[in-house]
Amino acid sequence: MSTPLDLTQLSAASLAQLDQAQYLRQKMADHLEAMAGTLANAETEGANASGPLSLATQVEALRDVSATLQQATFRLVVLGDLKRGKSTLLNALLGERLLPSDVNPCTAVLTVLKHGPQKQVTIHHLDDMPPQKMDLEDFKRTYTIDPEEAKALASKDQAAFPNVSHAEIEYPLPLLQQGLELIDTPGLNDTEARNQLVFNYLQDCHAVLFVMDATQPCTLDERRYLQNMLKDRGITIFFLVNAWDKVRSNLINPDDSEALSSTEARLRKVFRTHLMDYCLNQYDQRVFEVSGLQALRSQLQNNPEVLANSGVPAFLDSLFEFLAKDRIQSELDYGLHKAQMTHKQVWAAVSRRLPLLDEDLDLLKQKLASVQSDFEQLQSIRDDFQSQIRQTRDREAQAIADSFKIYILNLESTFDADFVAAQPDLEFLEFLDKNNRAMFYTSFKRAFERYMNDRLAAWEFMAKQDISRAFSELNEAADKYRVAYEQVVEVMNDKLLGNRFYAAGHRYDPNEVQLWTDLLKDVFEAIPGNMNGAIGQFNMFWQGVMQTALAYVLIVIALQILGLVFSSLFLNVFAVLLVGTGVFVGQAEYVRQEFLKATRKEFAKYLPQIANEQWQPIHQAVQKCFDTYEIEVIERINQDIACRQGELNNLIGQKESHAIQVEQESQRLQTLEQSLAEMVQTMEKNCYLSD
Repeated sequence: MSTPLDLTQLSAASLAQLDQAQYLRQKMADHLEAMAGTLANAETEGANASGPLSLATQVEALRDVSATLQQATFRLVVLGDLKRGKSTLLNALLGERLLPSDVNPCTAVLTVLKHGPQKQVTIHHLDDMPPQKMDLEDFKRTYTIDPEEAKALASKDQAAFPNVSHAEIEYPLPLLQQGLELIDTPGLNDTEARNQLVFNYLQDCHAVLFVMDATQPCTLDERRYLQNMLKDRGITIFFLVNAWDKVRSNLINPDDSEALSSTEARLRKVFRTHLMDYCLNQYDQRVFEVSGLQALRSQLQNNPEVLANSGVPAFLDSLFEFLAKDRIQSELDYGLHKAQMTHKQVWAAVSRRLPLLDEDLDLLKQKLASVQSDFEQLQSIRDDFQSQIRQTRDREAQAIADSFKIYILNLESTFDADFVAAQPDLEFLEFLDKNNRAMFYTSFKRAFERYMNDRLAAWEFMAKQDISRAFSELNEAADKYRVAYEQVVEVMNDKLLGNRFYAAGHRYDPNEVQLWTDLLKDVFEAIPGNMNGAIGQFNMFWQGVMQTALAYVLIVIALQILGLVFSSLFLNVFAVLLVGTGVFVGQAEYVRQEFLKATRKEFAKYLPQIANEQWQPIHQAVQKCFDTYEIEVIERINQDIACRQGELNNLIGQKESHAIQVEQESQRLQTLEQSLAEMVQTMEKNCYLSD
């Protein structure tokens, strides 16, 4: 029996780059932890000397960033509709038939694949049932179903295993050992609960692998999913157009090179038309024509040449380059930025402390009293900024909630055209057959859900533009408040330090305050760009906040109002049809027209209810965006004020309790600042990827 070929060996350069990225990620995490430890120890020592520098917040921030880097996991979410070959493609990437990938069975639960010392599957449940361990083969037998069964369940809006949250497979495979974590998802038209679970993973993933089929280019469901779930979310998407080898085999004459070229060119044009908007001008680095089955066979047969022609290694090269360069470098940059800012904050605190060490206690108290009015000015600036944030919040929450209400009330006027676009598979004549009526209802329900998803996505796009504009205005205001804040801080520095010489031998020069003001940029830094951490996007935060409100709207319409609408229009339309049975029973167009007319009429009755009931959830969701912004900004301003007050109060408290050894304490503080500076210099030199 041949040994499966390690796919990563065909991408040695990319793999080496990924290894280097992981090494630097860990190295940066170690540096940040060491920096936090040094600072924490200094604060402890300061408690017995001239007093702490009130930098506990900085210690916590460094450790938080370090912990994030130490996770060292690249989370990739695999999306795609049923029968797109996701499992086959994943098996090809892994180099082993880990997931069921025969012609028929498909994975029926969301599955997380991660590295582990041995084969192990853990089933996690949605209820209080404890996690269940099982053998891999038992998992394959138990949690896979036939695609036709999956479609039948989907038509009834049911999950194959409704109590299962997800499965976690640990396996000692080379690719997973590189820190990759793959989340294999069921089809796109799964239950609402499963879609929400997938969405939760999307919020914390490094990239999406969206698997499509070359023989079914860009279906309506795929386009809707991309539009409603992934567009403008700040998520990097790799599109894998699977079964590209079938393009040739599906030709009448597979050896007709001219026909093959023409067919491939037409397909490439279709994919480019629909996918370009998701590739950020990197189409060739994000869209790949692959054959998962060809890659898997060549893996198992140990045939590197065939594997190379499958398109999978080219995709891996691009994926590894993205993870190792774009993604990792931004994380390293963020860690370095935190280290640099922490050093500047320590430098500033030490610089303020050193000239005051040998200050007479009474004079020091006088100086503290002299800056109390300045502290009040800082608090006043903070309060003014907070007031503007809240005014903007209230204005935008009102305006956006009102826009939602108006938008919902106007749906009646565009219902016919919009709903038709959402239900191409709706067979209206099934409505007349009582045996097919349940199936028709399920199809109608799904069409209605698609219609509402499309309409809500369109409104959300407009709302996001409004809220982005509001935050841009707040960012401009933040710059003005920061300048005013800096001016007050400069007055305080002059009162406290004057022309005193630092123990380090540097004079305080009010004309050279760049480092001092640099520290305040982070205090007033625009929050939306980094609300999710190192490289998160504000649009993902927005989506996370609004998802609950929008999902609730959809559930209300689809599950509650829809039943009432359907029952009412059923009676109305059926009565009309009975009157003209002899003439119209075979005319699908008449049925369609009457059905849409009745649906619009009944739907319109509930639009005011929807608009009124959902106004408050939308209003609260928008408020939450601005409340989060306010908490982040005001908390940092409060921390800055408290830190400055704490420095002085700590020093006075220490002077009141005992005599400070000025020379010894000066040396300790200078050594602290210099050691942190050296740590930052080491990070600057050693924590960047080589080309």
